[in-house]
Amino acid sequence: MTTPLAPSPKRRSAPHIVTPTFRSSRDAMLSASLAAPELPYLSISETNEDVCLYGAIDDTHYNDNDDDDHHSLEPSGNHRRADHISFSDDNLMRVSYSRTPWLHQNWDCLQRAASQVPAIALVTLFHLMVGIPFGVSYFPASWKSSSNSMTLSASGEGENVESTEYHGGFVLDGNFPLPGKEALGIRMFLFSTILGQLVMAYASSFKNCIALQMVENVPFCQSLTYIVVEIQGYGREALSTLFFLFGLASVIVGLVFYLLGRFSLGRILYFFPAHVLIGCIGGIGIFIAKTGLEVTANTSLSFNRNGWSTFIAKFHLLVVVFVFESGLRVISYWTKDESGKSKYPLLSPIYFCTIPPFFYACAAMWRFVSGQTVDDEFFFPPLTECKGNNCNHGDSRLWGDDVLEIFQVIDFSSISWVAVIRSIPTMIALVMFSLIHVPINIPAFAVSSNVEVDMNVELMAHGYSNGIAGMLGGLQNYMAYTQSMIYFKSGGTGKASSLAVVLLTTVLFFIGPQIASYLPRCMAGTLLLHCGIDLFIEGVYDAYGKYDYLEYAGIWAIALVMTIGGMEAALIAGTICALLTFAIQSIAYPKPIRGSMTAATLRSSEWNRCPRAFEILDSEVTGRIRIFVVQLQGHLFFGNVSLFSDGLKELIMNIAEDKRPLIAIIDLSLVLGIDSSAAQAIIKLRDALANQFCINLSIFVSGSSDGFPCEINLSEVLKCKYDHRNEKSSVAQCNGINDRRFTGSYVCDDLDQALIYAEDALISMIDPSLLCSSIKQSILGKQNRQLESLDDEKSYAIELLLLKCGEEKNFVEKFFSYCTREVYNQGDVIWRQGTKSDCAKLLLSGNLIASLENEAGTTETISVGSVIGESGLVQNCNRNSTVLVLERSVLYNLSRESWEELKEKDPRCAHVLYAIVVRYLTLRVQHCSNRIFETRCLPI
Repeated sequence: MTTPLAPSPKRRSAPHIVTPTFRSSRDAMLSASLAAPELPYLSISETNEDVCLYGAIDDTHYNDNDDDDHHSLEPSGNHRRADHISFSDDNLMRVSYSRTPWLHQNWDCLQRAASQVPAIALVTLFHLMVGIPFGVSYFPASWKSSSNSMTLSASGEGENVESTEYHGGFVLDGNFPLPGKEALGIRMFLFSTILGQLVMAYASSFKNCIALQMVENVPFCQSLTYIVVEIQGYGREALSTLFFLFGLASVIVGLVFYLLGRFSLGRILYFFPAHVLIGCIGGIGIFIAKTGLEVTANTSLSFNRNGWSTFIAKFHLLVVVFVFESGLRVISYWTKDESGKSKYPLLSPIYFCTIPPFFYACAAMWRFVSGQTVDDEFFFPPLTECKGNNCNHGDSRLWGDDVLEIFQVIDFSSISWVAVIRSIPTMIALVMFSLIHVPINIPAFAVSSNVEVDMNVELMAHGYSNGIAGMLGGLQNYMAYTQSMIYFKSGGTGKASSLAVVLLTTVLFFIGPQIASYLPRCMAGTLLLHCGIDLFIEGVYDAYGKYDYLEYAGIWAIALVMTIGGMEAALIAGTICALLTFAIQSIAYPKPIRGSMTAATLRSSEWNRCPRAFEILDSEVTGRIRIFVVQLQGHLFFGNVSLFSDGLKELIMNIAEDKRPLIAIIDLSLVLGIDSSAAQAIIKLRDALANQFCINLSIFVSGSSDGFPCEINLSEVLKCKYDHRNEKSSVAQCNGINDRRFTGSYVCDDLDQALIYAEDALISMIDPSLLCSSIKQSILGKQNRQLESLDDEKSYAIELLLLKCGEEKNFVEKFFSYCTREVYNQGDVIWRQGTKSDCAKLLLSGNLIASLENEAGTTETISVGSVIGESGLVQNCNRNSTVLVLERSVLYNLSRESWEELKEKDPRCAHVLYAIVVRYLTLRVQHCSNRIFETRCLPI
């Protein structure tokens, strides 16, 4: 039994319907079980217990229909909550109303936000964990912090410790102009990270990407420091110039990123030689590992006797880092899966987070056992405090109440433009290296997070973030793949979550240096050492076997030069390695001559030749076997000029003198580029073939209607010996064996045209009158016979058919009697691809073209004397192509009805069409286009 909803005591004339919104699935199931047919929205079974539901009602729109069994109130915009329902003794239900609380309205949003708290906290912790070791590494250790100098003096160690570093003959050994060098570096890292994250939250298509300062650029920061300090000294002016260079580099990086994205040029980044980039990665890995040891030992590692001795004196600090790094390597090895990947992506971050508490526990045990405390040199000095006389040379207000004064370091009046100019090579290297990571991180994270993004949009977002950071004197930033993946797997997503990361990182900007003072140096040293080793393994160790020996040697060379000589030397070494590798590989891989062969088995598309012409071309003495085809490939340049020039001569010399070629075809279809030296060599090669081997005709195939891939107009130079288009009439082309048309050199767009021209040359040597036939036989003569009557057309058609089939004339004449005359005008369609084959046609005059509709631009010109549709008529299959009329044409048609009648009445005459089909199929199979496949390579 159910109890209907009673009228409201407030307004009994107004019907009410309560539409419930449920707080849980349990409430929904309860209401569904209590619902009754009489009340579709809400009804409650008879009970004395109170039930609390949530529902929205509207008291502004009423339904006054008197026929209703219950009172209703249609819900609309002014909703209130039915939060308590009670029942009286007369089974009337009383509903109490109140406004929906803000907490209930936003419960789902709060739940989603709460679920992202772990991801936000984890990423923020990573920012601090990464920011401390890299932040204290932006400036060389030998540029001593004032707080560090004070600590050493107080401990009595400052007099015996040499913290100098040599860089290109310059010895860096001085005090930092501001107190708290490490705190400045940490805030530099966090500031760039904050700006990058803020911009990515609005400009990136990713909902869960994490921006980070580009920590791989630490070596460039130190290189710029050496240049500036060498020119300006250790004062505040040097720091002003250095911050200007940092900001300028970020602006340039941002501008390059923006332009690449704006003009859709992101793929240009993939044109950097891979082995050069890998060598840079390996070199930076060594540099970061070295920096980690320097941060731990609080002294610079110089590659000289004093430097090594000073560093070894700090071995008690380094051994802790070695122990932690070895432990992480062992654990990582044990937790690999079958594919060699780590089972636990968060292993390394969690391990680094456990280093400080573990170190403190060990320090407490040491104090309990020995009664001695751990030396202060195991920790960073107080980074935001300045006490003693060492602060006099700096501006202590920078680390006072207003930390934002760090943005006032740049003083344009004190910038050394000499240092700026000397820093240009390092800046170029910094910009180039900054472009490496983004094109790798973006698609990798898109695949991992199953999101489709536009590379150009992401590049422009990086342009904005770096440009803004640079304008404020900040360092470069980018989307970090590792941090983004951790954030993604931890459930972080959305703009609000990204802004929460920005807010917490901003808090770290103010309190991070204080926290760093309580962290042991071994944590920062272990993280830097681990990252450096990973980069070295990625860049050098894993590259073995993936590159040839020359490229791998270049990888080692770049890595070692970067370690010893710095970034400028590495940039020069990378350029030399790239050019050297290109030159050597272009010579050795591949060779410029792909292969050679005679044209004995090659056929051109010129099929309408008389039997006498085919007899000449098939001859062992004067035929196609005397055509020599050589195919070149790759880049032709000064480095391999002698290889293809001398190699071709050697190939001809190896042929017996009585069988040496009369015509040479040099196919450059596979050549990608020709420099001026190679172009001159090709011209000299033409003359050498004529003078040394008596080859009077050399045909060059460009492979394109645009000509050869070189700056000079090589086509016009190679045609200068003779151009048949300069002849005044076709009659002049038929005089004598020594026709000038077939001497010197000629240029064709493809191999088929070259073979046609070469075949005409061979025929001209034996019987030049064959080229003067009115039948369209070659590309040299394209005129039609003047047909004045139907009898002329009939005799001409029979002549053409005799050339095709080789049957007796009486059979051909009888076969032709079954054909009917047809005339088509320009633009007419003979038939379309896919239609039924119901006839075959002989083209007597005019011009047709066949095209394949399923292929892009595949066409074939149909010349006079050709029979079309013969294969479809015999096989009874659909048309393979569409045939269009280019000019007024006369054709003779053999219909299917006539063909069936011919086969039934006179099978012997039907052999005429069979012979044409066989002939055409044979020629098509042997055509050169079927022998060079998709790559246009000869079968050699």
